[in-house]
Amino acid sequence: MHKSHVHIEESIKISRNTDSRHILIIGISLIVALILLFLISMLFNSPGSDGGLGQVVPADSSDTETLTVIEDELFLEEIPEFWLQARALSTGNAGWGPDIVAPFDKLWFIRSNAGREFFSSPAFVDGVLYFGCNDGNLRAVDAAHGSVKWTFATVCGISGEPAVDSTTVYFGGQDGIIYALDRFSGNKRWSAGLGYHVFCNTAILSDTLILTGNSMGKICALNARTGEPVWDDEIGGIILGPVIVDSMAVFSTESGNIVAFDPEGNRLWARDYSSQASPPSADDTGVYAGFSNGVVRKFSLHDGHVMWETDIVSSASRCLLARPVIVGDVVLAATNDGQLISLAASDGTLLWRQNFDNWIQLPPAVGQEMVYVACDDQRMHILDLNTGAKLDSLEMDGYSGTAPLLVNGTLYFGNTSGDFIALRGTVPEEDSLETAEELLEELSDAVIEEAVTDEETPMEMIQALPGGRENDPESAADSTETE
Repeated sequence: MHKSHVHIEESIKISRNTDSRHILIIGISLIVALILLFLISMLFNSPGSDGGLGQVVPADSSDTETLTVIEDELFLEEIPEFWLQARALSTGNAGWGPDIVAPFDKLWFIRSNAGREFFSSPAFVDGVLYFGCNDGNLRAVDAAHGSVKWTFATVCGISGEPAVDSTTVYFGGQDGIIYALDRFSGNKRWSAGLGYHVFCNTAILSDTLILTGNSMGKICALNARTGEPVWDDEIGGIILGPVIVDSMAVFSTESGNIVAFDPEGNRLWARDYSSQASPPSADDTGVYAGFSNGVVRKFSLHDGHVMWETDIVSSASRCLLARPVIVGDVVLAATNDGQLISLAASDGTLLWRQNFDNWIQLPPAVGQEMVYVACDDQRMHILDLNTGAKLDSLEMDGYSGTAPLLVNGTLYFGNTSGDFIALRGTVPEEDSLETAEELLEELSDAVIEEAVTDEETPMEMIQALPGGRENDPESAADSTETE
């Protein structure tokens, strides 16, 4: 009887241990199944996988393709309502997040007539892009789908960036004429001749004056409503700029002049250098310009005195000609010998420099923490704003033509091959670079390993799974207490 009783007790213990093990494995399996179902649902509900994609063929694309259009997730809080000067802001930056990296998806493209170059950077207002081309056309294009709303033809190419207010688009052409077009229909409101080619951008000063200049050194302010001349001045050389800041307009020229005007046309200050100047940029502390002798200078808004100058390239010809870009206390300057240089806006101290294989002639766009720079190696490079490290790059299908625009997770740019392109990028994950598939594989491996472990409790096994501490009572208590 004693031996039988012992055997019975041992059998009961074994049975209980087996049942406990089965219950444990079943419990873990259920938990993992729930986690897998959650991850799968997140994967199929992620942006871009909802199946709501449309197909468009741009109105004036040749060699037409079927192109994917991704629904926009609007990120428009910081974008100015209207595009009153080139790049929208005096700082020269046309980047509104989020930052994006590869993989990129071509949303749409537009091919110019006869493959002519795109040099006119786009203005962006209320979901519409306005940009010119060397084929002589100014186009209004739906930014999301690439459909051309209207086209206005001139007899020559268009190089400068337009300005756009609530009703009108203003731009100058290489035919020497300034045009004002109805923003919604493209119908001409008025035009005014400046006598010589217009290569510079157009800007709106004090809501009433249209400012631009020609290739013979003449600056002109026109009445925004009628196109009648209000004032003009001669400063010499091909006119570049302008930049508008604090009711002040600052122009530069290819002959090395930097001149500031008030709304009445009075010269506030002027500086003259022997080396060619870049288009200027400005913030509330000063005006910035690069020069062909390799120097970047910051001028006082008040009287134009040089606050600092930094010699960054030892070169005597065509070096710092791209418009500087200011982001906080950082100034980004690009060079024709293939460098992008970061300086402190406060004192001109060199922060970092990055080298490339060809010229950089255009201002970059800066998102949240990334810099997008078009290089004549026919690639768009993505850099870290703080360190200058190269993070990614993509093909531009031609040499750089227009300064890039970053908005709503999409890069817009034109090239010298005659294509204007919209590329949707991928927003990088903040905490993890793992794909959903890799995470599922890790979870499956974790389940197999943990199921054969005898010593751990169910709570320990759950905590050992990826993300398991989220269900830890102590952890939850700490979180609640912190809140």
